[in-house]
Amino acid sequence: MFDPKDSKTIGYHVFFLPSGELFNSLQNVINVLAQKYHGAKFEPHVTLLARIPKDNETELVKKSKNLANIMKPFKIKLKDIFAEDAYFRALYIKAEYNLALEEYHQKSLELFGVKDVNTYIPHLSLYYGNTSQFTKNEMIKSLLLPSDMNFLVDRIYLYRTEGGAENWVQIGSYLF
Repeated sequence: MFDPKDSKTIGYHVFFLPSGELFNSLQNVINVLAQKYHGAKFEPHVTLLARIPKDNETELVKKSKNLANIMKPFKIKLKDIFAEDAYFRALYIKAEYNLALEEYHQKSLELFGVKDVNTYIPHLSLYYGNTSQFTKNEMIKSLLLPSDMNFLVDRIYLYRTEGGAENWVQIGSYLF
C-alpha cells in the first residue's frame, strides 16, 4: 500500500505541464519553497495518472501516444490552495473541476490498466515534504502566485518516476 508520507514513488506517471511564463513563475515558487523549507525540487505539473507499474517502456510510450490520439486540447484552471499531511500533497493548488480532465483520467486508467488507489484530485503541487501545518501556513502567507493560473493542455508527458522527485526523467511528450 502507498504511504502518503513516503518521499519516493514507483513506476511511471502521466503529467500535464503548463508552459511559458506560467511554467517559469510556478517553477520559481517551487524552487524558493524547496530551498527555504528543505523540500524537493520538481517541475510544475498536474498529474493525469500516477504510479503506472513498471513495464516495457516502449509499450508505455505506445499507450501514451494512443491516449494523446483520443484527446482534444482543453484548459486547466488552478484555483484554491490546500495543504495536507502527505509528502506529495503537502502544499498544492487544486484544479477547478473539469469534465474533460475527469474523462481523460478515466480513459488513461483503462488504457494503462491501472486502478485508482486514491480519489483523483487534479492539482499542481508547490511543495513536496513532510512538515508541520504551522510551516505550511507560513508558506501560504509568503506565496507570490501569478494572477492568471489557467493553461492550455495540448500534450501529455510520460515520466519515469522511480524514487525521489530529483530522479524523475521525462520519457517523452505527445501532442494532441
